Amino acid sequence: MTARDASTDLRSRVPAAAAGSRLVDYLARRFRYLDAAAWTAEAAAGRLLLDGRPARATDLVRGGATVTWRRLPAPEPYVDDQVPTLHVDDAIVVVDKPAHLPMHADGAFVRNTLVAMLRERLPAPEPSLVHRLDRETSGVCVLARTAAARQALTRQFHEGTVRKVYHAVVRGHVAAPFRIDLPIGRSRTSTIALRRAAGALAGDDAQPACTDFQPVAHGDGCTLLRCEPHTGRTHQIRVHLEAHRTPILGDKLYGRPDADYLAFVARVKRDHDARAVPAGEPDRQLLHASELELEHPTSGERRRYRSPLPAALRAFVPAMDAPC
Repeated sequence: MTARDASTDLRSRVPAAAAGSRLVDYLARRFRYLDAAAWTAEAAAGRLLLDGRPARATDLVRGGATVTWRRLPAPEPYVDDQVPTLHVDDAIVVVDKPAHLPMHADGAFVRNTLVAMLRERLPAPEPSLVHRLDRETSGVCVLARTAAARQALTRQFHEGTVRKVYHAVVRGHVAAPFRIDLPIGRSRTSTIALRRAAGALAGDDAQPACTDFQPVAHGDGCTLLRCEPHTGRTHQIRVHLEAHRTPILGDKLYGRPDADYLAFVARVKRDHDARAVPAGEPDRQLLHASELELEHPTSGERRRYRSPLPAALRAFVPAMDAPC
């Protein structure tokens, strides 16, 4: 899909800890892809609002205030718009999401999202999210088409009755199955707000998390793992594999310094292409949602949906001798 122009306001609620900061200093810390000087220019151009009113760069923010950035139209990054449908009925739609396609609007992505595409393609009722896959993660995901279906599916995910199986290509040779049972929360050591950590490096918001891993095949300096999470924490598989010192190949955030991730974000904003990576590295994190088993919200029947391992993962383990 070619990039399309999109314009949308970005809003941020100021946390209590940032109260008293200059507006541009708060924004430079919260959205690190622009520095204080760039945010000052945005304020001078009239594109920053504080609680709905034009803001100055030197304004001090209060906890709970809403900052609005009226961004100029910008091309959205490339996405793959080929989305195979695995199942569709009046209650749900199950798709095989490609890598690089975000599920919902976020940052530079507004219309190039899974939800927006499905709402264009499917007649009413419109699909809505009940769980999420990371933008670079491919594979099976389910969306609800009615309020009742959404409530039923949300309850299943919350109660942990949905069975999920992933496959990941990781650095290093993993010889035996293992389990990681470490709580996950916001990282105590990273300056990147979305980064999580496990065990002692997790913050006070840490919640229990457990994942089983099984080696499937080996490549040159890497291993294909079958991953089965028993909880549903943000970035759970990625965080647990980083804690195990076997990070996922192509992961921009985990197993790398913060500076590498910030440099990647800067390249995406410059080139409008989220596939921009150093030569020799995969252009996506090699994590794939292979299987999803749940109770159909209308019939009550237990159903399993599968997605085959994509070429991007197979390429790193050419001697793979076991299917998903």
